[in-house]
Formats: sequence, structure tokens, C-alpha cells
Amino acid sequence: MEQILKQKAGSIVYSFAAPYDPRGNIIYVNVVPKYSCVNSCRFCSREDAIQGKPNIYEKKAGTNLYLPKTPSVDEIVNEIEANRKRGVFRKTKEIAFVGLGEPLLEFETVRDSIRKIRERGYKEKIRVDTNGLVKSWYGSFPFGCLELVERNPARELRQAGLDEVRVSVNATSEEEYQRLCRPPYNNAFENLCKFVEECIAEGIDTKASFVVGFDDEEVRSKYPEAYRNFALSLGIKPKNVILRDHVIPLLK
Repeated sequence: MEQILKQKAGSIVYSFAAPYDPRGNIIYVNVVPKYSCVNSCRFCSREDAIQGKPNIYEKKAGTNLYLPKTPSVDEIVNEIEANRKRGVFRKTKEIAFVGLGEPLLEFETVRDSIRKIRERGYKEKIRVDTNGLVKSWYGSFPFGCLELVERNPARELRQAGLDEVRVSVNATSEEEYQRLCRPPYNNAFENLCKFVEECIAEGIDTKASFVVGFDDEEVRSKYPEAYRNFALSLGIKPKNVILRDHVIPLLK
């Protein structure tokens, strides 16, 4: 069982300058309790965060992202609005549910937060960054029935008001994905691909990202063209293929 050493509560809302957003006007929203994620990706800095060590993502974000519990929808929406009213994000053109971990593990919180943000009058872009495995766990048991009913998370997100989803695909086959991302599900990659295709079918602007330049002597990234071709086979537009250079972890 993972032991979280960092106990001080961190930020729900944060921002940082990046090539895509040099002025730091994107509102990043963290809903992930205790750095939760079903995967244990070889290239991810989440393990460092869990152990209370410096890590790449929190350094880039400029804040601690540890949350002891999932924030409520009201806490999330009020935090966003409070920062906008103070002028911190006055020119906000995008709200992104990200964090250090997997935001869609808190699917209903993310979905309902998006809906409430829209109800409050926000008309600009809302996106979610995800590992895309939501179909591996998101279902329901109808009252009085033991049969699990498959739900369509892409449709629910679109109906709530989601504009864009960025899915960390990182592989081109189930075997490759299992070795690199180490999910607990045997059908993880299949579900990921289905989620991508359903997002596209729902009219969500869907982007696929791949880590390139990773090599830990057991697993090595493929050439970028292999990832591009696979993304195109899923229906991803060429401009929506994202190749992310692997960044060496911070010195302990």
C-alpha cells in the first residue's frame, strides 16, 4: 500500500507559465486526493510526490498538490471564482482539470464541477487531462439488479460542457501499455482506446499524448512516427497528436 508522507494540504487551483500559455492564464484544477491513480507509469513523477520528495510536476506548478480528500463541487467552483474575482485569472480562456494523479477517478466531481462552472456563466474552454481508463471502472448497478450497466462517460462529460480532452495514450498495443504504464486491468488499453473513440464521436476535441525519449533499459519509447500513425488510426486529427519529451526526474 502506498504511504503518503506529505500531509500539508495543497492547492485546488493553480497556474504556471508554459510555452502553450506563457502568461499563465490557464486555471489548473486539482481534484485528486492523495495523488491517486490506478496506473504506475515508469516515467511519472507521482511516486516521488507520494514519498514526499521533490518532483517535476509540483516544481513546474510552483505549489504542493497533495489533497487529503476530494474537494466538493462547491469548493472547486468557489475557489475558481474567488481567484478570478481577485484578478489572478482575469484573462482566463481555459480551465483544465489536471493535478498530479488521475482526475477522472473523481468522475462525478469533475463532471458536476464542469456543469456548475457552465451554469455560473463561464463560456470559454474547459478541458480534462486523463489517462483515459475511466471505462475500466465507471459503471452502475441499477436498483435491485446485480448486472453492471455500461455508461458513456464521454457523453456525460460533453453534456456537462466539456470542450477538450487530452488522453495520455503512450503506447500502441496492450502489451506495450502494460509494460510501460502498469495498469491493474487486463483490458486497460482496449478501454482507453474505446474512450478516445467515444470522445471523438461525441464531438469533444480529442487529443492523444505520447511520452517520447524514455528508456529505462526495460522499456523504450517508440519512434514518434509510430505514435502518430497509431493516433491517426483511432481517429485523432494530425494536429491533435502531442509528443512529450521525457524529463529526467529531479535529483533526490
